[in-house]
Amino acid sequence: MADLSEFDIIKQYFSFSHYGHQPSENVLLGVGDDAAILSSSKNPLVVATDTLIEGVHFPNNFLPQHIASRALGVNVSDFAAMGVKPTAMTMALSLPASDSQWLADFSRSLAQQCEYYGIALVGGDTTKSPCLSVSLTLLGNTYDEGGSTLRRSAAQDGDDIWVTGSLGKGAAALALLTDTFSREEWPCNQTAKENLIASFYAPQPRLDFGIELLALANAAIDISDGLLADAQHIAEQSQSQLSIIGDTLPLHSGLLSHTDPDKIKQWALSGGDDYELLFTAAPSRAEAIVALSDKHQLPCQKIGAVKSGRGVKLLGRDWSGFEVDGYRHF
Repeated sequence: MADLSEFDIIKQYFSFSHYGHQPSENVLLGVGDDAAILSSSKNPLVVATDTLIEGVHFPNNFLPQHIASRALGVNVSDFAAMGVKPTAMTMALSLPASDSQWLADFSRSLAQQCEYYGIALVGGDTTKSPCLSVSLTLLGNTYDEGGSTLRRSAAQDGDDIWVTGSLGKGAAALALLTDTFSREEWPCNQTAKENLIASFYAPQPRLDFGIELLALANAAIDISDGLLADAQHIAEQSQSQLSIIGDTLPLHSGLLSHTDPDKIKQWALSGGDDYELLFTAAPSRAEAIVALSDKHQLPCQKIGAVKSGRGVKLLGRDWSGFEVDGYRHF
């Protein structure tokens, strides 16, 4: 990094003070020292880390502002699935070169996202690397001293299965960005294209909904690897069977013009990158869940039930041929 040193980059782009962003009261010492100091809490600490690598998690030549919004969005989604508000984070940023304009665009977008979610960037590391990567670690405390969170392991037999928002948009957006379809195969209109691509650039984690869902749901996970793969995580850790009714799945409207029904189903079931919440709750909670859905203007669809057994069962005549598969990291 001939133009700017690591310390120049940190001071100039990641103090965030020049964007008007003020750290929360629990940050006693933030960016600029050997380590951060945060005030302690009696409530248990929740920690989550996600890494995004160019060419693996987002296409090459992705704009820096989109990398920033995507990196933070997918991390916050993990906290949404736990029903916990993140308050601080560290970042490891590896760059091929210290491009001032790239850093300005990236840091401005990241500061805006941190301000929106109330997250303080308190430290991290900046290095030179042949490959661009961003790794964020988020921290937050549970609501109570008992460490109450939504977990994958708490689904109960008889629970309803719910999903927020719509499915298939992440995989469909990636197809648009990488141009892996023909116009005849998928005559997607411009408005639908823009909506899908925007969801990939800036995922909308269901954080506020997830925090309130803590009082209603038994188990939850965010859909990052694909509906079936993530449902399998709940099934395995809860030692239950998740029976999902294919015809009830809320498909993103932008997918419906695709001429191949199996492609639409594949995107919805296994595409991943939707960052919706998949959760289970007792049937007695249904009315309250609908009310919460209305409060946040976030659609919620009941898609099945938890039963005794193991694994994920996909029900429906036109859905039976799909395997439990999703994004694979290796």
